[in-house]
Amino acid sequence: MMRNEPALRGPPTPCASKGNRAGTALPRTTLRGGTRRSATGHHHRTSRRLMPTTMTPRPLSEQFLAKPKAELHLHLRGAMPAAFFAELVAKRPPQQALADAPDHHLALFRASPHLEHLALGLLSPPEAADALFRFQTFPQFLTSYLLTSYFFRDIEDFRSLIIAVRDTLAAQNIVYAEVTVSLIEYIWRGLKLPEMIEVMDDTASDGEVRLRWIVDLVRDVGPEAALDLLKDCLACKSASICGITLGGSEHKVPAREFVEHYRLAQEHGLGLTAHAGEAMGPESVWDAVRSLGVNRIGHGVRSIEDPRLVEHLAENRIPLEICPTSNLKTGVYPSYAEHPVRRLYEAGIPISINTDDPSFFACTLNDEFQRLADLGFTEPELEQLVGNGFRQAFPAAEITGSRP
Repeated sequence: MMRNEPALRGPPTPCASKGNRAGTALPRTTLRGGTRRSATGHHHRTSRRLMPTTMTPRPLSEQFLAKPKAELHLHLRGAMPAAFFAELVAKRPPQQALADAPDHHLALFRASPHLEHLALGLLSPPEAADALFRFQTFPQFLTSYLLTSYFFRDIEDFRSLIIAVRDTLAAQNIVYAEVTVSLIEYIWRGLKLPEMIEVMDDTASDGEVRLRWIVDLVRDVGPEAALDLLKDCLACKSASICGITLGGSEHKVPAREFVEHYRLAQEHGLGLTAHAGEAMGPESVWDAVRSLGVNRIGHGVRSIEDPRLVEHLAENRIPLEICPTSNLKTGVYPSYAEHPVRRLYEAGIPISINTDDPSFFACTLNDEFQRLADLGFTEPELEQLVGNGFRQAFPAAEITGSRP
């Protein structure tokens, strides 16, 4: 059971674990811009280093598309299939699921054009699933993500979600995935931590896909509550939890407030990563690297803005978990052509390619590799990046590019 119950009543922001991105209203499908706008809303001159990369369609071979692949940056609920959400709505209609939602959350749902009818229970389950993903701005995405949390009320919901995500990965020939799970969000909805971890262990492999878990400590809940969560997770002695990360607001809660957490996790053999360099610039990455001693950085794309940091990451072989489509959908970059993935790669930084929240952002891992091919990556280079997904896993020595 979680200690410090009062601190765990609910997220301090509309969606704490996803609140580290920009709140700027940006179109979901087309992100335009001449001057590059950062996630903080500031405008930057486009320097020679940040000039757009030319994009030319270069269809990938069937052989490459069929290769077994790994995902290292994938949020559990962000990968929830639409059909599964429809099943949840059929099982637990919105009037029931949202019965205990605070007034400010209900107002948020009903004020969102794409969610209003869903929240009022006026849609069929398939219509509700379709509406969920019809957000047009980043704040609307956060609202959709928050709403989904209210439909998870028992351990079977949680188990079924994992199986649905695992089956989706298997269909894409993703044989290994480190899935980020914000356990505290499910605790807020009444689920018990020991039961969730037991289910996570039970569903970690089905012969097609091997899942391991990265626990999101969620910056916004504060260091004390996050430490309680970590200690309780460690007490459960999970066989499938492989690491920790920090989601939430980079601006509000700096990484250096979680030094004790990362020391404790390292002592227990867990891999260390943190979301940084996405909403904030290089200073957030420096904070995670210097304060927490991370093995990897979640996103980290804005490291490109500091040549010293780029050199440090390359020299010390600190991998970045790159999620190109996510960075467009959340407004970090206005186009694939202006995404720095090519420059980061050419600088010698180890990178892996990932999808982050693929159901919400309408992308697959092969889609991401196709975008890189269009940016000029050759298939041998992309094969190296596929291999990085296995080599950079926690712990890398146990993972191979074959089915479990």
